[in-house]
Amino acid sequence: MKVKVYFKPAIPVGLLCAAACLFWITFVMLGAGTVALAVLAVALFYTALAAMSIVALLRLAVLERWQDWQGPARLLILAPHEDDCVISAGGVGAQNSRIGGTTRIVYLAPDETPGMAERRAAEARTAWRVAGVVGDDMCHLDLLPPLRRRDPPRLRAAAGKLRSIIDEFAPTVVVVPMFEGGHVHHDMLAALLGTILTDDDRFEVFEAPEYSPYASLWYTPHRVIALCSRWLFGLVSYYGPPDGIDSRPVAKYRLDPADLERKRRMLAAFESQNAPSLVATRSYPDRLVSFDRNAKRGVPFDFRWSYLRFVLAMRRLLPPRLVDRLLPVQLGTIGRECNLTDWSKEWTTARDS
Repeated sequence: MKVKVYFKPAIPVGLLCAAACLFWITFVMLGAGTVALAVLAVALFYTALAAMSIVALLRLAVLERWQDWQGPARLLILAPHEDDCVISAGGVGAQNSRIGGTTRIVYLAPDETPGMAERRAAEARTAWRVAGVVGDDMCHLDLLPPLRRRDPPRLRAAAGKLRSIIDEFAPTVVVVPMFEGGHVHHDMLAALLGTILTDDDRFEVFEAPEYSPYASLWYTPHRVIALCSRWLFGLVSYYGPPDGIDSRPVAKYRLDPADLERKRRMLAAFESQNAPSLVATRSYPDRLVSFDRNAKRGVPFDFRWSYLRFVLAMRRLLPPRLVDRLLPVQLGTIGRECNLTDWSKEWTTARDS
């Protein structure tokens, strides 16, 4: 039976170190011979896995830091889809409302499946009611282009509407999904916000990592530990919280136990999105990264030297199912599969270029 470990990276790292030690002990006990050489190769492999996981664990101490919510605030949470707001900022949204702040939720991309938009909107209302967000403080709009279609004019109109939403609410804090290559709508929203911010905007802006095909020993330590732990004889799976994609620190917000429990209950409302899985894998304290207002949004990361490109190449050489089992990764940005979001192509019309 597989053991699932959630949000506790030291456990799989310790198990990888134990596995490496076990193989080294076996090698020493065997002495010379063909079998000993085979065990030596395995011991070296697990030593490499353990070393990478230890480096990743040390990187967590550099990249992550606990932070308290400075409230009450006028908190504006922007997201394309209903579950995204709760995943990214459900805990701080609930906490902010509880301590007397105002939390407003705006959704920008309804589900395109017939009948699903209404269902997901109802689930969102149920979820945020747990956090005390009701009435006009929740808004469902249809601003972003369809998932697999580029529509620069629509994006430009969305930018104007987004500016109006911000000016009308006058937030002190804004949260958007991270520009990370996980979903094209997430990237669009982060990039859109970057186009409308001005030097006169004094509110804080945060990006919320959620999921991405990016993997880096230096910047995605939870992903590295998860990949290494897959070699624990199929007995252990590590589910870490989302990493960032660069050197910006990831702020982990301290939540009152009651607020963290509210986030779990909010996630449980999304029955159409596999609520049990959401509760198990997304009920971590909210994680936010400061928005870089000077960043030139282009592509989320360098595809040329990425783990994603390596996996895609291996899938052309070996059976794809084998590669997916040994080297799991999301195969590009959702909506731009086997590729990544390219903001210049999303934002610029052929005539402009």
